[in-house]
Amino acid sequence: MPPFPRAGFLLALVAPFAQGCLASTVVPEGQRGVQEGEAVHAWRPAADADLVGLWRTRSLTGAAAASILDLSYWISADGRFSGAALFAGPPPTYQVLAGSWGFDEQGRLVLGDDAEPARAEVAD
Repeated sequence: MPPFPRAGFLLALVAPFAQGCLASTVVPEGQRGVQEGEAVHAWRPAADADLVGLWRTRSLTGAAAASILDLSYWISADGRFSGAALFAGPPPTYQVLAGSWGFDEQGRLVLGDDAEPARAEVAD
């Protein structure tokens, strides 16, 4: 009796499992297009715990967008922060700042003694 070919044995062993490993998925016809409309978020004033961590801009708008290319902050739970802004050049240069942060009487965020208070809101 000739020896059983190894490749044929492996194919016979794997074949039952090779078909249908992942089920086909069909998206219903009504869900195939782009869904328009904005997501509705319930915004609330930020609390201390909401701000702790690394923050970086995704986009800048308004007057600041003409001179600031990038902006990042590290906000610590102990009330300290550090930040860096990349200002347009020539050549582009970073300016850094650090200090303490907190909320004023109206609940606005204050980053350092010289900063204007800013509204800080979050959505869950």
